[in-house]
Amino acid sequence: MERDDLAIDGLLRELARAPGGDDHAFVARVLARTQHPAPWKPAAFAAAILVAMGMVYAMAPEAPTGRIDFAHQSCLLPDAVRMRVLAKEAASERLYLLGEVAMDAVPRVPASTPLLFQAVGRDGLAIWTAPSFVKVRPTPSTPGLMLDRKSARRVDFARDVKPILDLHCSGCHAEAELVREGVTPFEARRSRLVTQTHAPISSDDRRQLALWVDLGACVRP
Repeated sequence: MERDDLAIDGLLRELARAPGGDDHAFVARVLARTQHPAPWKPAAFAAAILVAMGMVYAMAPEAPTGRIDFAHQSCLLPDAVRMRVLAKEAASERLYLLGEVAMDAVPRVPASTPLLFQAVGRDGLAIWTAPSFVKVRPTPSTPGLMLDRKSARRVDFARDVKPILDLHCSGCHAEAELVREGVTPFEARRSRLVTQTHAPISSDDRRQLALWVDLGACVRP
């Protein structure tokens, strides 16, 4: 006999032996012992977890940000067309680029985070780098351009610079000597690696070398 048939058979036997009283309550008690447990539904469980995670993220406070206005620097740097916002990695202290915006832009940046500003000329090379880091005070969040870690760009020597040197320069120059003598950190326009490269290097590769130098030329050979 199937399980359900056995349950019905047991119910009939119990009813035959049942004492006088509330038959409906007695039947309910017997049926409760014969019901199958509700099947586990993985999809429903996963949906509940996702909903709970969404609630956690929704309740998590946003990182404080503040606005930065480059109007003052615009007056002092008439040749600048864009401003870079740089930050420093805590572990390695290497600089990375949060973003590059027009001089008249008023972007939002991470508040209470040391930032370094760098003005860029029309040729894409830095013409001025701030002498020290600054921190922006938190201000109420408003719509606008946001520069944060999501939009950050890092330039790594081994990944972004060395392949260019290997392709265009290493055949005639020792890499270590070339970098040591041809690079002035934070000043690509005064670095021979960028300005006096005689190989037929593409404009994109030259800009990559210049950005690496302007960001401090970290991790040099």
